[in-house]
Amino acid sequence: MEPQYLSGESHPDWNSIAQDYLDRGDGFQAHMAAQEATHQRPGDAEAWYIRAQASLELDNGNDALFEITEAIRLCSDDPRFHCVLGDIHCGARDWVRARAAYERAQALDPRSPLYAIGIANTYVDNLEMAIPIYEKSVREYPDNVYFREQLAAALVESITDEWSEYADGGRGITSQAQLDFSRQVLKRIAGLDLRTAEFADVCTHIAEIQRLVDRAAQVRWYGSDHIVAYLVATSVCVLTFLIAVGAGAGGPAVLGLLGVAAIVTCYVLRHRMPDWKWTRRSVSQSVSRTGRQDPDR
Repeated sequence: MEPQYLSGESHPDWNSIAQDYLDRGDGFQAHMAAQEATHQRPGDAEAWYIRAQASLELDNGNDALFEITEAIRLCSDDPRFHCVLGDIHCGARDWVRARAAYERAQALDPRSPLYAIGIANTYVDNLEMAIPIYEKSVREYPDNVYFREQLAAALVESITDEWSEYADGGRGITSQAQLDFSRQVLKRIAGLDLRTAEFADVCTHIAEIQRLVDRAAQVRWYGSDHIVAYLVATSVCVLTFLIAVGAGAGGPAVLGLLGVAAIVTCYVLRHRMPDWKWTRRSVSQSVSRTGRQDPDR
């Protein structure tokens, strides 16, 4: 890289050099150059900002926090600085401080959708707050790949959040309401146009959710621990029918037929059903009562 010089000065423009390294994804070299810039001009907020970005690239959150704090101390009205502060707090999973930083950035530059997305990203445990923000950003910037990806990921997560939760933290569909909700959200996701390569990861997740939803809806036969009892009861009814027919007794014959019909109906109702319903029978009530419930429950 050819040295870049500030106008009227003989030393290199370390800010530009550091930014070039950042643009190339070389966090180490970017940090070295930005460090040189802050040593030469400790009052340069832009240098501290670039240095903080380089530290983030290197996963040095503590260094980045100090550096961006210096940048904000020197220039508190630059929304970019507050956005990076939000990114640092997000990396530390300090969602409250991250949200405050993004909100400050948004207040300084309300036109930028990036800060709204940053705010939405902090609502990791409250997707009802996050999704409308993502949707608004996608409506305003439909060609932005990142916005669509974030919305799709949030919608997918909102699906499983409504499923019943097992003791080990896993989740599954145990109600018609959960199944219907999953299908509705998947239909919304399908309208986002995620066909390009940039969406490969989120599409893999979507495909897995779709597979689980399809399996939950599949109607199948399930075995019974009481098959012998069913066979004995059916045999008794058939035998009653045959004896009654042989004796010319219409009443008992009808009862025998009704008994067979009742047993078959009972077996079908109890052992042919959607996978979600069988799962509901198989888990404890403490599990089946979690997640979205059917209106009659």
